[in-house]
Amino acid sequence: MYSLRNSLILVIAICAFLPLSQAEDNVYRVEGIPDDLHYETAKVYLIDLTANNYSAIASVTITISNGTLSETEEFTPDVQSLELDSSDVGWTFYWEAPSESFELGDGEAILSIVFKEEDGSVWSSFDSVLRPPEIHDKDESAVPEWALSLAWTGVSITVLLTIIGAFVLRRDRLT
Repeated sequence: MYSLRNSLILVIAICAFLPLSQAEDNVYRVEGIPDDLHYETAKVYLIDLTANNYSAIASVTITISNGTLSETEEFTPDVQSLELDSSDVGWTFYWEAPSESFELGDGEAILSIVFKEEDGSVWSSFDSVLRPPEIHDKDESAVPEWALSLAWTGVSITVLLTIIGAFVLRRDRLT
């Protein structure tokens, strides 16, 4: 009886302290990037970074392969890398998406955020591919008009032949 009680107490104690060991994981949040990961041309995005352990992060390195980065809303052309110092409340930076439009398959922007510790080791990192705006064909139907009329003609002929076939088969049964 005592061994069962002691086993239960041991299991409860392990379960109580187990979540504390997982609370030390490096957790961060990146807010402000486009939800569907398709950016709008020439739009300025305000991106906020937060983390669960600010004292462990000495700096944050941000790079982008397409567009311009800035710590303020004023942009200097062709700045594709930022180094932000330690903070107790998080970090904020701006990304100006490219203003030109791209051909299909071009224009992706690779966003990389690296949280570094005091000794230069990586505390955590984040990488994301932001794609250019989706290409729409001037809101026209993707199917040509002649193909639609041909399809409707085929459907009409099929329905008529089905009805005629039903009458012919029914007529054979009646005689």
